[in-house]
Amino acid sequence: MNLYFEFFLITSYMVVTYHIIALKYRKSTGFSGFTPISKIFWVSLHVFIVSTNIILYFWLISKDFNPVHVILRASGILLFAIGLFIIFWGMYSLRKAVFVPENKLIIAGPYKYVRHPMYFGGVIGALGLALFAGSLLGAVYSFILAAVLSHIADAEEEELKARFGKGYVEYGKRVPKLFPLNY
Repeated sequence: MNLYFEFFLITSYMVVTYHIIALKYRKSTGFSGFTPISKIFWVSLHVFIVSTNIILYFWLISKDFNPVHVILRASGILLFAIGLFIIFWGMYSLRKAVFVPENKLIIAGPYKYVRHPMYFGGVIGALGLALFAGSLLGAVYSFILAAVLSHIADAEEEELKARFGKGYVEYGKRVPKLFPLNY
């Protein structure tokens, strides 16, 4: 199969499946409103979608691997590590809100800098891997991923505005959505 056609299929899969995640936010009035069974379903589906997209992305950049200078490789690994750190920092910061339901807006940790740090970390990590692999298709994928995650963040924010009201609206005015220093 042609690499560009495979890129098209993988990117299309990413766009469609991540929009399925956005449905969770568009169809709910808050994750707390789900039944225990539906929470398990949505979380499992979310994990499946993210996992399969990560696997397909690794496959894509391995097929489009082009040797690059050691400085570019080191920069790519550094970006990837920073992206992972941001994702795990975001998860760590949300742990209480997820596991101890108190309906409290989290604005500390990475949430001081961007409203969606895990999305930001994912884009940075994907771009880092593309740089490491010298993969132009991986870089293009990263930019499409940023656009898709921005769209999903919009859906998520509608639910957050409904749940937290004016507090979230004010937070949104102070803190950029996906990229620091980008309002």
